[in-house]
Formats: sequence, structure tokens, C-alpha cells
Amino acid sequence: MEKREPALVALDASAGRFAVSILLGLVAGLVLQAWTVAFLGRLGPEALYVRSVYTPIGYLVLAVTEGLVVATQVSAGIAARNGRSREALKSVPTFFAVGAALLALQALVMLVASGPILAALGVAPGARHSVLVFVVTLALTSTAGLVPYLGGGVLRGLGHTGPAAWLGVLFTALSIVGTLVLHAVTGLGVLAVPIGGLPATLIIGVAVAVVLRRKQVAKPPLTGDQVAVRELLGLGAPVAGTFLLLSTVTFGYLRVLREAGSTEVAGFSLGQMAVGLLMVIAMAVGSGTAIAVTLRPGENRRELNYAGLVTALRLSIPPYLLLGAVAFLFRGPITRALTTDRAAASVAAGYFAWVGPTLVLFGGTLALLGYLEQIGRAGTAFLLNVAYFALMLTAAFLIPGPVDAGDLARLMAAGNVLGFVTLWFSVRFLVLRR
Repeated sequence: MEKREPALVALDASAGRFAVSILLGLVAGLVLQAWTVAFLGRLGPEALYVRSVYTPIGYLVLAVTEGLVVATQVSAGIAARNGRSREALKSVPTFFAVGAALLALQALVMLVASGPILAALGVAPGARHSVLVFVVTLALTSTAGLVPYLGGGVLRGLGHTGPAAWLGVLFTALSIVGTLVLHAVTGLGVLAVPIGGLPATLIIGVAVAVVLRRKQVAKPPLTGDQVAVRELLGLGAPVAGTFLLLSTVTFGYLRVLREAGSTEVAGFSLGQMAVGLLMVIAMAVGSGTAIAVTLRPGENRRELNYAGLVTALRLSIPPYLLLGAVAFLFRGPITRALTTDRAAASVAAGYFAWVGPTLVLFGGTLALLGYLEQIGRAGTAFLLNVAYFALMLTAAFLIPGPVDAGDLARLMAAGNVLGFVTLWFSVRFLVLRR
């Protein structure tokens, strides 16, 4: 045990350093999302409505991009550990081709079957054309966005998290400027969001290529790669499935609340949104720890992977312990600051009263799952997510009587406790077994 302690301390330090850099990039992404909503809100209620309707469809784009990014990061990390850093881009052409095809397919399906899809989403007839144009445009422009996303994944996989983070910050700034300028010059409205971000995509794409060249990463052959396809199936597909699972679960919770009234739904959604913003810390911790473990040489991967589990948990506890205490103790002022609707704020405060004390377990669970996904165990993480959310949704639908937001908040608090305990022992067993 004495021999392992210095190694664990070193792993904590490198994982923490990577996590801070990754967190910077994730926060930049959150700033861009928040600014986009504010920009559309200033355009008027119709623009904000288009954005809100797009949200469930947007999970499809997010599933594609995040699945590809995780696969790229893990692939690059393994190449670096095996002394093949120059070949870190080898799988990227295949990843890009698959991602572009999926995004183009989404746009095509929307064009061909827009009527039934938009009707199922409850889109008002007068807004369907605007929604359709926005969805198709965003899907197509996201294809170009794969270039900087995948390049950033390669940089993080190689351990260059700092440059990747600063490029993310620059992308946010350029996207905001591009959108504002395009709207001011053309009055394009809601379409200024996807189109205005194209110059940022081009500039950051070129910048990523320059950084990779300076890191002596060789250009990849522009051919298909069977190994890359296997990496996508083993690493990317489970991550994409997790995002689709989250979309399904969110829809299920709202179905449970359908008879509770709009105030309960609004308050519950507000609480979930606020907690969702805090997920970036766990994502950064899980990703940073996975990179540190993947890049660390050593024959005994089982011991290293277990040490990473301990590190991910240890790094996640302090921030979420603090955030949970703040959310619980100051739930009233926090929720009133998030909305002017006092009734919805009261419901959200009730949500924090239950979820706040268990937030430390929620953060630990997310960090462990993110870590698993990025050390090559994405399939295991996905199956654990499926089991957990299946139980949670079943329990939600079995709650007797009219269900309100407080009932779901209590269920989530219990789920945070049971989910963390079962996850820790399950993952510990699986990692030490193999």
C-alpha cells in the first residue's frame, strides 16, 4: 500500500490538471448555449419557440457528436500510450464520414417526414416551416463542425487538454461575434445561429490542424479503416445511446407529471436544468482521470484502472459536497434568481431540498460513469445506465395517485443514493475482475 500511495498522488495531480483544462472548454460551451437562448429570446417569442421545439431533436445531433468525440479521444489516447502518437488521426477520416452521413440522414428524414415528426412534437402548424428550416440547417452545419470537434478530441486524447480548451473558448467567442454580425447585416433571424457559427468552425478547424501539426501528428490516409469502425461500435455507439436514453427518460418524467399542471412541470424542469449545468464538473473529472490513466504506461492495466476509479471519486467529492450544501441552504434565493415565476420557483426550491443533500453522490456517479466510458468501457457504462433508468422510470410510473414534482424529487434523491452504492460496488468488481 505504501508503494502505491505516491502513484495515486501523482495520478490525482495529473487527472486534476487535465480536468481543470477540460472544465474550461465545457464552461465555454455552456456560455455559448446560454448566450444562444438569450439571443433568440431577444428576437422574440417565435424564435425562442423554435429553439425549444428543437431541443428533443437536438439530442440526436448531440448523440452523434459526443459519441464520435469520445471514440476519437480514447483512440488517440491508446495510440499515444503505445508510442504511436503520430498515428493518432488514423481513425478520424472514418469517424468523420460516419458522422457526416448520420447528420445528413437526419436532415433527409426531417425533409421527407416533417409532417408526422413535427405533429408528434406538437409544433403549431404556423411554426412548422420555421422549425423545419432551422432543424435541417443546423444538422447540415453541424457536419462541418465535426472537424474541430474531432480534432479537439485527438488533442485531449494525447494529453494536450490546455490547447483544446483554449480553442473551445475561442470558438465560443467567434461564434457569438459571427452570429451578431450576420444578424445585424442580413436580419436573418433564427438562422443566424447555425450559419453565423460557420466562420468560427472554419477558423478553429484550421487552428486545430496547425496545433496537431506542431505536435508532430501525421496526416491520416483518407481511406476507410475497419479498426475505426470497431472503435465506433465499441466506444462511440454506447455513448450515443446514453444521450438518447437521457432524452427518453426526460420525456418519461414529463409524462408522469402531465396531470400536475404547468407550474409543477416548470418548477421540476427548472430544477433539472440547474442540476444539469452542474454536470460539467463531473464530466471534466471523469474525462481528465480517464486521460491520465490512458496515457500512464504500465502492464497492469487492471490496477491502473482501479486507481483511476478511486481518483475520479476522490476528485468529485469536494466540489459536489460544496454545491450540494449551497443548493440546499440557499435554495430559495437561487430559484428566485432563476425565474420570475414565484410559484415555479417554490416548486424548484422543493426539488433542491431533496436533491441538494444527495448531490455529492450524483456527482460521484457521473464522474465514475464518464471515466468508464473513456477508458474503453463505454458498453459497460451504457448497460449500467439502462438498468438504472429503467428502474427509475418504472418507479416513477408506479407512484400512486396524482404525481407532483415533490414526489419525483424524493424519488431522485433515493435514486442518487441507491445508484451510487450499486454503481460503486458493480464497477469495482468489474474493473478488478478484468
